[in-house]
Amino acid sequence: MNPVLSALLGLQEIDRQIFKVESELERLPKEEQQRSEELGKLRERLAGKQQEVASLRAEIKDIEHTTVGLRQRLKKLESESSNGTADAALIASYQHEMRNIKRNVSGAEDDGLKRLGRAEMIDEEIAALQQKLAEDEAVFAEFQKNVAEETKAAEGKLADLHKERLTKSSDGISANELDIYRGLLKTREGEALAELGDGLCEGCFVNLPKNIVVRLARGTELVQCPSCDRILFTY
Repeated sequence: MNPVLSALLGLQEIDRQIFKVESELERLPKEEQQRSEELGKLRERLAGKQQEVASLRAEIKDIEHTTVGLRQRLKKLESESSNGTADAALIASYQHEMRNIKRNVSGAEDDGLKRLGRAEMIDEEIAALQQKLAEDEAVFAEFQKNVAEETKAAEGKLADLHKERLTKSSDGISANELDIYRGLLKTREGEALAELGDGLCEGCFVNLPKNIVVRLARGTELVQCPSCDRILFTY
């Protein structure tokens, strides 16, 4: 086997593990951030419902205040129209105003009942959201604890892997070849090399032309898969 390939295979063995640990260290905070954002959206939804129900109850209170005033006016008109001192025209005016007041009171009460029904529905939604938020916050707290533990363990493992990486020799590998290898580590998720078996790239499972097999057999150059760009090797 080409000595450069042998050296790269030695690097690949440890770099594959390093890539997996680094990917995990990158994934954990992203997942934590995503879960935190989901909790934030739930809190915003709950706050919106609480604000909506507070607004409804303020409107209901205003309606109640208005109807109290209307009833007081109605009572006064009923008293004045029955005291026997008002003439027919004034009584007719009183009666007209009383009919309007009764309609307004009835409409206001219907409106208030509708708002009250809506407020009660939102109260139920708020209770459900509060329960879900409490449950999700408990789960998130446990998740954060696990993330902290997993991150610490991964960082320790990564440090050990980097120490081991220093023992792997890159002698004989040119700077250009190392650049190709490192670039493939990133683009191919830690798998920069792929075995060639029976004319097939084991990295992307594409059948390769015979000239690729011949070039690899010569062992005079690095040969990359024309499909996935991985560096090919064979035993």
